[in-house]
Amino acid sequence: MKHYTLFFLLIFCPGPSLQAQKTITLDVKGRPLLEILPDIEKQSGYTFSYTPSLLKGFAKVTLRAKNEPLEKVLHRLFGQSDIRASVQGKYIILKKRPRNVVVSGFVYDRESHEPLIGANLYEEISGEGAATNNFGFYSFSLAPDEEIRLRSSYVGYMTAHRSIAISGDTVMDFFLEPSSLLKEVVVEGNLRNAVHHAETGKISLDAATLKAVPAFMGESDVVKTLQHMPGVAAGTDGMAGLYVRGGNADENLYLVDGNPLYHIHHLLGIFSAFNPEAVKTMDFYKGSFPGRYGGRLSSVMDVRMNDGDMKKYSGTASVGLISSRFSLQGPIVKDRTAFSVSLRRTYLDLLARSAMFVLNRRNKKKDPLNYEHMDFGYYFYDFNAKFTHRFSDKSRIYLSVYDGKDQFFGESHTIDKNETTYVQDDKEFLYTSKYEDNISINLGWGNRMASVNWAYAIHPRLFSNATLVYSRYWSDIGTSSELIQSSTSQYAKDTPPERKSYYALYHPIYRSGIEDVGYRLEMDYARDNRHRIRFGTALLHHHFRPEESRVYNGLKDGQITKNDTITYADENIGVTELSLYAEDEMDLGKRWKVNAGLHLSGFFVQGRSYVSAQPRLSARYLLSPDFSVKASFGKMHQYVHLLQNSYLSAPTDLWVPVTRNIKPLSSHQFSAGIYGKYQGFDLSAEAYYKKSTNQIDYKDGVGLLTGNLNWEQRVAQGVGVSYGLEMMARKRFGNTTGWVGYTLSWANRRFPGGEINQGKTFPARYDNRHKLNAVLSHTFNKHFDINLSWMYASGNNTTLPEEQYVDINGRQASYIQERNNFKMPGYQRLDISVNYYRHKKKGRMGIWNFSIYNVYAHHNSFIVLPSEGFAPGPDSIDGYPQHSYPTYQSYCIFPFIPSFSYTYTF
Repeated sequence: MKHYTLFFLLIFCPGPSLQAQKTITLDVKGRPLLEILPDIEKQSGYTFSYTPSLLKGFAKVTLRAKNEPLEKVLHRLFGQSDIRASVQGKYIILKKRPRNVVVSGFVYDRESHEPLIGANLYEEISGEGAATNNFGFYSFSLAPDEEIRLRSSYVGYMTAHRSIAISGDTVMDFFLEPSSLLKEVVVEGNLRNAVHHAETGKISLDAATLKAVPAFMGESDVVKTLQHMPGVAAGTDGMAGLYVRGGNADENLYLVDGNPLYHIHHLLGIFSAFNPEAVKTMDFYKGSFPGRYGGRLSSVMDVRMNDGDMKKYSGTASVGLISSRFSLQGPIVKDRTAFSVSLRRTYLDLLARSAMFVLNRRNKKKDPLNYEHMDFGYYFYDFNAKFTHRFSDKSRIYLSVYDGKDQFFGESHTIDKNETTYVQDDKEFLYTSKYEDNISINLGWGNRMASVNWAYAIHPRLFSNATLVYSRYWSDIGTSSELIQSSTSQYAKDTPPERKSYYALYHPIYRSGIEDVGYRLEMDYARDNRHRIRFGTALLHHHFRPEESRVYNGLKDGQITKNDTITYADENIGVTELSLYAEDEMDLGKRWKVNAGLHLSGFFVQGRSYVSAQPRLSARYLLSPDFSVKASFGKMHQYVHLLQNSYLSAPTDLWVPVTRNIKPLSSHQFSAGIYGKYQGFDLSAEAYYKKSTNQIDYKDGVGLLTGNLNWEQRVAQGVGVSYGLEMMARKRFGNTTGWVGYTLSWANRRFPGGEINQGKTFPARYDNRHKLNAVLSHTFNKHFDINLSWMYASGNNTTLPEEQYVDINGRQASYIQERNNFKMPGYQRLDISVNYYRHKKKGRMGIWNFSIYNVYAHHNSFIVLPSEGFAPGPDSIDGYPQHSYPTYQSYCIFPFIPSFSYTYTF
C-alpha cells in the first residue's frame, strides 16, 4: 500500500521541477499584496493557502517581472520579509518564516591554505551573499530546511560550488583552486561591485592591476600604480609620494597589517617601501572614509601582507640593474604554522665603491705625496616577515615585522706632503710638512615596525581582531670636517727637530624621530545579510623627538680641548592618542544602501586635550542593476605633521605633533558621483569638495636650521581648499585590459596671519589643473605580454625670484613677491614593459622583464632654478661681445631609462 501511495504522490503532486516551469509576468507599483495574489494564481494555476492574519500589515508591493520563474517571483515578494512561501501539490503555502541560520567560514587558497581577502560567497537560489574580510572570514544568514547552492569565487581562481541542506548554524570553509586558464571568465556577484557598494573614491589593487602598470627598474609598485589613478598627483618626476585631492604628502595614512608606517620612500622617493613580493592586497580610500579609520585628512592605504603557505615551500628571486629581491614562504608546521619572508636591497654602494677604489688607486700611484682619496655610496633595504599560526578554524594569530633603511655616506680625504732639504751658511736645513683635510657626511633614515594580530570568530555572526602595534621612524644626519697640519724643522742630523701641529674638528649632528606603541581592537558583527555593524577602539602612545642638533668641536695646539654644544634640542614629547569608532552599513530597501559611522578621537599632549567627533556618511541609490548614484560626507582630524624643507623625501623631514601652540588639522569633504557598467566597462564620474583648516607650512624666509628658532616658531597655520572632478573608464576582461582616467582639479592655500604670501591666496605646489592617465595591458600568449602607460599632468607650481637687487651690505639678493609664482612646464611620459615567461618543470618559471621609462625622452622638469642667458650685443661682430640677462633653467633627472630584470619563481 505504501508503494501505491508514493506512486500517486509523484503523479499528482508536482515538485520543484514543475513549479520552475511556470512563468509570471507582473508590472505593479504600490499595490496591496492581496490584489496581486489572484494574478499569480491565474497565471501559475496554483492556489495560495495562508492564515489571513499573516498578511496583515504587509507593505505595498512594487514589482516588475517579465516571464520570470514562479520560484524567483515568490522570492522577490517574500524573500525580504518574515513570510516563507513553499509549493506543496497545487498550493503555495504561506507561513511564518522560522529563524534564519548563519552560514560562516573561511575561504582559502587550496594549495597554500592562505586566506583570500575579498572573495565572494553567493547563494544562487536566494541571491544572498557576503565578501570575506581581511582575514578571509565570511558570514551571512539564510532560511533553514532548504537546499542551498553556494558559489565561492575570487579573481584568478576557479569558482567552487557546493549544495547542502541546512537546519542550523553552519560552518563551511572553501578551498579555491588557482586557475591556469589564459582566457579566464570570472563571475562576480554584487558584493564587491563598485556600482552596488556605498563607498565613493575607493580603489582596491590586486596582482592583475599591479601588473598592468609597466615596472620601473623591473619592479611593480603599489604607490606608483596609485599615481596612475584619478585624483592622485605624483608630485615630482620619479617620486613615490602621493598628493591626494589637493592634500599634502603627510595627509595619507599608511597601514601595514594594521600598523601605521610613517616613511614609505627610498632613494629620495624613487622607490616605495612596499616590496611587491610581500604585498597581498591593498585598499585605498580617497573619498568616503569608513568610521574605523582616522588620523589623516586625505587618504587611507590599508596594506595586507602575505600570510605564508601552510602546505609547501615556494619563493621568488629577482635580479635587476640596481636592486635584487628574494622571498620565501612555507610551512613551519604543516597546516598549522607558516611563514613568509621577503628581502630587497640595492647595490649602488657596491658599484660606486668599486669604481672609487680603482680611481683612488690610480691617483695615489700617479702622485704618492699629493692625492685625494674619495669614498661614497648609497643603499636601501626592506625586510618583511610574517608568521601565521592556526589554533583552530576559528582562531589565528599573526606576527608581522618590517625593517627598512636608507643610508648615504661620503668621504673625501686630501693628503698634501712636502719635504725640502737645502743648505744655508754651511748648514743643512730639513723641512717637512703634512696637510690632511677630511670631510665626511653620513645620512640615515628608516622605519621599524612589528605587530601581533589575534583574529577570532567569537560567533558565526561576530568576528574580532585584536592587535598590538609598535612603529618607529628615525633620521640621523652627521657631518664632519677635520683639519690636520703638522710640520718639522731640523738644522742638522745631530740637532733635535722642532715640531708644530694643529688639529681642528667640526662635527654637527642632527636627529629626529617618532616612536609608537599601542593596541587596536576591532569587532565585526553581521546582524543579517543587509545589516553589518563594526565597532572598536585604539590607543597609541607617541614619543616624539622633533629635532636635536649638536655640534662637537675639537682643537689641538699643544693640548686637546673639546666641547659639545647643543644649538637647539626640543624636549622629547610624549603623547597619548585614543580613538573609538562605530560603523553601521545597511540596506534600506532594494535601492538604498547606507554606511553611517562616527569616529571619536582624543589627543593628549603637554597638559592639553584635543577631542573631536568625526561623523561619516555614505549613501548609494540604484538607478538600475548597472547604474547607481552615490554621495558621501566625512570629517577627519590629524594630530601629526610632516615638515618638509623641499619636495624630496629626505631625512631632514620632521614628524611633529600638535602642541599647546600648534592646533590639529581638520577637514570636511563632500563627494558625489555616478557609477555604472556598460558593455563590460566600469565607468565612474565623481566630484569632490574639501576644505581643511590649520594647514601647516614654513613661514616665508625660514626653513630647516634657521637660526636658533625651534620648529614651532618657524611654521604658520592656514586654510586649504580643493575641489575637482574625476572620471574613469576601465576594462577588466579579455586579453586586453586597462583604464583611462581624467582629473580636473584646483587646490589653493591661504594663511590669514600674513606669515606666508602676505595672507593672500596662492596655489598649492601640486595644483595640477589637468591630469590624464591611460594604461593598457595585452597578453599575446602564455609566453609574452606587454604593458604601456601614458601620463600627462599640468605643471607643478614653484617659487622663483622675480628680480635681483643689491642690499645695503652690497650683496646680491632675490626679490620674491608671491609664493608659488611660477608654473612649471607640463609633465608627460610614456612607459613600456615587456615580459617573457619561460615555464619550467614542477611549476617553476623564469620571467624576463624589459622596460623603458620615458620612451620618447620628454624633458620633464625636476627643478627650475634662476640662471643667466647670453645674447649678442647690438654692436657685436660674429656674435661677440655678448651681454647677459637673467633667465630660468629647467633640469630633468630621468630623460630615458631602459632596464631589465630576471625573476625566478619556484
